[in-house]
Amino acid sequence: MYRRMTRIVWACVVSVVIPPAAFVRAADSGTGGVIDGVIYAGVQTSTSAPTQGSSSTHVWRRLVTHDAGIGRSGNISKVVDGIRYFLYERIGPQGSELVWVAQASPRQLAQRAAVTVRSRLARPKVSMAPPSESNVVNTSSWLWIDPSVWVPVSAFAWIPGDGEPIWARTTATPVSITFTTEDDGTPSGSRSGRVTCRGPGQMWRPSLGDDARSECMYTYRHSSVSRPAGVFTATMDVQWRISWTSSTGGGGSLPTERTSARVSVRVDELQALVE
Repeated sequence: MYRRMTRIVWACVVSVVIPPAAFVRAADSGTGGVIDGVIYAGVQTSTSAPTQGSSSTHVWRRLVTHDAGIGRSGNISKVVDGIRYFLYERIGPQGSELVWVAQASPRQLAQRAAVTVRSRLARPKVSMAPPSESNVVNTSSWLWIDPSVWVPVSAFAWIPGDGEPIWARTTATPVSITFTTEDDGTPSGSRSGRVTCRGPGQMWRPSLGDDARSECMYTYRHSSVSRPAGVFTATMDVQWRISWTSSTGGGGSLPTERTSARVSVRVDELQALVE
């Protein structure tokens, strides 16, 4: 009996092994937290793809167990609320710590990166010619937004992997702008107008002259004098297409996003002079 008990205990002795190839370097930040003294890491995010470059901030190493009784190694893992976690050592400038890292599919990583992307989308700044405080009935107004907003916005989300990280890159690309405005001459009327333009619109310059045309224009049909405060309320929306790619070759699209800004527009009606 004694010999049998010794064998059972001996077979359960494990040791932690750090495989030299299973590490990932990355300048990172991410979700996670500490629960009952145990560190959990969600998806890490960064502005560039994680690599094994020497300039990276952290080194991630997956820890494994080795069972001397059966001569077999395996990952240290557990399942919490249906999510599998692997145990990693996270080594940085301030030292190292053990972290349970949640496993996620490339699409799940893309969805996490999308949260970062959406938070970085700037609200548009609306510009008009004539200016918003001096529009005129039946006179076409040029519409545009700050062109610095009209650029793709990307973010990476990743988790450590075997030798290389598993990452997804999510990108928001501006597609169109939509100008929606009240356009009703009665005090409480609900008529409105709308125009959608492909692109940020063209900035008007005095050198273009008053007769120049833009591909993004709106013409008011009513004066705003009877409206509250004497102005129409208008909204400029930027529509963003959200797409993703990944280190595994997968990719696709995610729900679109919209950023908005409001502007008050004063519209006057010119009166003809009769002699």
